[in-house]
Amino acid sequence: MVKLITYVAAADVEESFKETALTWPLWDSRTHPQKPAKSGKFHFDYNGDYETERVLIMSGKATLTPEDGSEPITITKGDQVFFHKGFACDWHVTEPMTKHYAYYGEDGEEVEPNPSIACDICEAECYEESYLTKEEEDICPDCYKADKKMYAGAEHQKFGEPLPSPTKAKGKREAPKPKGASKKARKDESEDEEDEEEEDED
Repeated sequence: MVKLITYVAAADVEESFKETALTWPLWDSRTHPQKPAKSGKFHFDYNGDYETERVLIMSGKATLTPEDGSEPITITKGDQVFFHKGFACDWHVTEPMTKHYAYYGEDGEEVEPNPSIACDICEAECYEESYLTKEEEDICPDCYKADKKMYAGAEHQKFGEPLPSPTKAKGKREAPKPKGASKKARKDESEDEEDEEEEDED
């Protein structure tokens, strides 16, 4: 069987790898969707468009239970881990973790990651179209349609950018009111319009 995870204990990690890893982006376990929330538990499949995710653990501790029935692996500060394509496991972060990570192709060269947005409900990839809730959760179209009332007011996005909200046609198109306009200001403006209409009738 092909080994889908490579683990190197902190004491055996080469300095050259550490130096390179420190230039990579930093991941924080507290920002990753967890089930149940704040449990430190989540499932992850390493099946992206890259061959290997290389990681240097900077802080924290986690136990990884491989989906194939292999023995669980505990990773902690200073450890080097390579997650190869096809690996899948259940994460249990027992101490909040940060890690530097990068993706590598078959040729051993670093590759740029594809933009990604995962649904905070079902974990489906939804970069092409998603809804951002007031609680800053990313919701895929399927989960959004399943409970539109719960996600009322969510911002519709495509490729991580908000879509312009459709303006309801009411005869003529009105200029949008500034978000910061007070209720009193809007009331005064409405009264002024009524006065103008009365003058026109005279």
